[in-house]
Amino acid sequence: MDENIKWHQAMKIERILDNIRNNNMKGFYVKTREDLINKIKELVSERSVVGVGDSMTLFETGIIDLLRKENYIFLDKYKEGLTRAEKDKLYSDIFSADTFLCSTNAITEKGELYNIDGYGNRVSAM
Repeated sequence: MDENIKWHQAMKIERILDNIRNNNMKGFYVKTREDLINKIKELVSERSVVGVGDSMTLFETGIIDLLRKENYIFLDKYKEGLTRAEKDKLYSDIFSADTFLCSTNAITEKGELYNIDGYGNRVSAM
């Protein structure tokens, strides 16, 4: 990639992260899946209760596997064989989780998050 393009992208990322902080949120930029997993391990305490929103990104990056295999109390709404009542309870329990992980639909350069949500649990938990 052209060095000017790399520089421009790095400046844009830094501007977005600054604006996220200005909007009273913490933002982090990670380049690799390994960096992401390490950042999650750094931010989310072991044995804490963790809920997630519907997100293919959490599957694709290995976060769901991390939550299932490591020392977390994962409110796993994707677990096979859950009844509708069990799944509804998990959706409710997510609101009192220590940590809620999800992806956002879009983020602006002003550090604003834009989301739509069919069930309402992800946006409400955010």
